[in-house]
Amino acid sequence: MSKTIPFKEMANEWKKNTEYKKEYKNLEAEFEIARELIHARARAHLTQMEVAKRMGTTQSAVARLESGTKSISLRSLEKYAEATGSHLHVRLTV
Repeated sequence: MSKTIPFKEMANEWKKNTEYKKEYKNLEAEFEIARELIHARARAHLTQMEVAKRMGTTQSAVARLESGTKSISLRSLEKYAEATGSHLHVRLTV
């Protein structure tokens, strides 16, 4: 009989692994962008489909942008910002 391990418990174990922590840190910027996209859409009270129509793309393309698993071009970020009534700001920090 197999035992089901809660995700939270597994995640806590992964966080103890130095290789996992390193890779997670490497993805931090992508996750931050994904969070910002989702927040912008929520602030605008829009669905992914509505954003897609405004951008001239598909709902699945918007879902991929919001997933944080794909590199996003500056042009796509600009179109997304315009579609959600947001302003795009890029910052480099130390």
